[in-house]
Amino acid sequence: MVGKTLIAFVWSLLVFSQGMAQEAFNRYQPLCSKGPVPRDFSTSTLNKIKQDGKEDLKSLSSKKKQFFIEQLHYSIDEILYSGNVTFGDTVSRYLQKLGDKLVAGNKDLEGKLRFYTYNSTDANAFSTRQGIVFVTTGLIAQLTSEAQLAFVLSHEIIHFQEHHVLDLFEYATKEKFYSYNERARFLSNYSRENELEADRMAVKMVHDAGYKSTELNKTFDVLLYSYLPFEEMKFEKTYFNTAEMYVPEMYFEFKRTEISAKFKYNDYLMSHPNLAKRKEQVSEQIAKFKDWGGNMLYEDSASFFYVRDISRFEYVLNKVYEEEPVDALYAIYILEKKYPESVFLANCKSQAWLDLMKVVIQKRKTSIYTGLPQTRRKIKYYEGQISILNQFLGVLPKQGKLTMGLRVIYDNYRKDTTNVVAEKCLLTAIQILVKSEEFDLEKFSKRNYAQTLVYLGEKKQAVAGEKAPTDAWDKYAVIENQSKGMTDGFEIDSTKFYMYGIADILRDSSFLAKFKQHTDKKFLLEKKDDEFNLLTDSEQMDLEFSKYGQEAHLKMDSMLIFQPAVFETTRSSEMDVYKTFKTRELIYKEVASNASDLDIHIKTMNLQRLDTLSAADWNNYALLQRSLTRAITDHENDFFVLDVPDLNRIRNLFGAEKVLFIEYQHAYAPDLYFGNVVLFTILLPVGLVYFPIEILSGHYSDWQFYVLNLQTGEVLLDRSYYANEPSTKHFIGSRLYGMFNQLKQAKNED
Repeated sequence: MVGKTLIAFVWSLLVFSQGMAQEAFNRYQPLCSKGPVPRDFSTSTLNKIKQDGKEDLKSLSSKKKQFFIEQLHYSIDEILYSGNVTFGDTVSRYLQKLGDKLVAGNKDLEGKLRFYTYNSTDANAFSTRQGIVFVTTGLIAQLTSEAQLAFVLSHEIIHFQEHHVLDLFEYATKEKFYSYNERARFLSNYSRENELEADRMAVKMVHDAGYKSTELNKTFDVLLYSYLPFEEMKFEKTYFNTAEMYVPEMYFEFKRTEISAKFKYNDYLMSHPNLAKRKEQVSEQIAKFKDWGGNMLYEDSASFFYVRDISRFEYVLNKVYEEEPVDALYAIYILEKKYPESVFLANCKSQAWLDLMKVVIQKRKTSIYTGLPQTRRKIKYYEGQISILNQFLGVLPKQGKLTMGLRVIYDNYRKDTTNVVAEKCLLTAIQILVKSEEFDLEKFSKRNYAQTLVYLGEKKQAVAGEKAPTDAWDKYAVIENQSKGMTDGFEIDSTKFYMYGIADILRDSSFLAKFKQHTDKKFLLEKKDDEFNLLTDSEQMDLEFSKYGQEAHLKMDSMLIFQPAVFETTRSSEMDVYKTFKTRELIYKEVASNASDLDIHIKTMNLQRLDTLSAADWNNYALLQRSLTRAITDHENDFFVLDVPDLNRIRNLFGAEKVLFIEYQHAYAPDLYFGNVVLFTILLPVGLVYFPIEILSGHYSDWQFYVLNLQTGEVLLDRSYYANEPSTKHFIGSRLYGMFNQLKQAKNED
């Protein structure tokens, strides 16, 4: 009786939890920090360096100790302040609870570890010398049990406990111009001895926590196949079919690309042992313990799957930000099976299709050396079920991509016309369609696929009868109908299925009005281009020069200044931490001083006073950091609208229409190498001229200024300056004054 009651209770708890999860994910909001700000975030890097006791660095010389401490704290804080790390959120709280459980009773570890969520599609986890453990959402999304996550955390805890981070000294001293994800990868690379030791000791930690032994080696399966989507689910041939759009099944008859990853590979030149060796060692360790647990509480399991789904939703969002629409669409396809009503997934799907559509009209920069188009990123190869989707999108013609994108985006908007993101996606899709030379509304059928089949069937019957002479198509009707995907034998050309996919949209007067509005704008721009082409070369150069100067005239009497990105490097390309912070402080002061002199009202969003920032401040910072990164990567071809509602919220919060982001890199590397010094010392008269010139011209300053419109998410300005000048108050102040002076001016209407 008690057993039945317990089963009923667990079942009711399961049903209740699933219902709550459905509701939560239907209105899902991206991860954000909550609650009190941890000291890891509120303490400045310089203070962390000063407070570091260095007790565990006795093996290093005094100089190497200081260098190691500076570089390590700087690298870790760059990750903490990247906008990718959250604290106090559901995932971080879960990780902390699980971590505390693993070290319970260990006086050397209790209370010394902090666990944070690192939002990245990489399947990774790493610990730091300071006791911070980062776990990526990409890793959690791939796992299948809490026991596997417990093994991963135990592995990282052992790295901390055994001071393995000291073996990363070489990584920490390399130049720091890596992306945040690359920094994280460097900080998770240990020697094969360290890795094997961490595996061995982690087995005992997981055992003592009461988990099943059968789950441990499955963790290596996760690591091996983490380059694949988080599920291997067969792609349905009817997925894209709706009442208005029909995609023939022949488009999904591709052969799935086989999965090629292997456990055994040559690891002779690698820092890590191969996974086969690690699995073998873990199996040996498991055999040493006979009393493995297995009776995990349901609430633990439920918490894991809830957190995993959060991580999978974040995986989708990150893939959208990374402009990997194939990955995003396949992940959405998987998650829609469980959460078909999720507005978040629908909006991400619309954005992913915008990214596919923009490729049709994308302007690619050409190489100054070859004159050939430059590709933005390497071609990505897919294995498994996702390769079917990738092949379908690959053979889909440009017109087909535009049409299917419009179909998905339009349907999302019509489902809820109050959805701001959906509306913005539709307007952006119309802009892309108008810019494209591949899209002509007049060529599309006014009937959908099913209606056309009925029409052609009736036509075929009529031609077969005695009414044939009057019902047959003449030459011009044949040509027109073939352009719409109909053959002269009264059949549908299935390769042009998309020509029948927007019949209802063509009857939408609101859509047609917006399309005409953008078409008229395009006509005016083309007219201006024609007028420009009639000018002489000299007149064109004068006009282009004037246009370049006018681009920075944005009439910015007020603005939001975002945290400047400042890098001071040495001659050997190593980060000079103290000088970096000194220059950043100087830029803070000169920004305020020059804005005041020019009567420009500024508000700031920066990390100058970390101890005053709240969780809400960190969330705003993370959002703007992420939006700026996406926007400035390739703003000439960007149509990203997912962040627009949040950017508008920041706009209202700060009372600023535009945000200015400054990036400054300075290096001092005079050409005073040993050979030159000897040569020009011998040739002293020449050396008296050479040495001063080289000392003064050895400074390299690179400025980048970006202005983002908070209302539209559009990059209004991308301006760079390069000069041989030092990072002094005079030169920095002069450069900022010149830029602010331009930004305040209004454009010449002539």
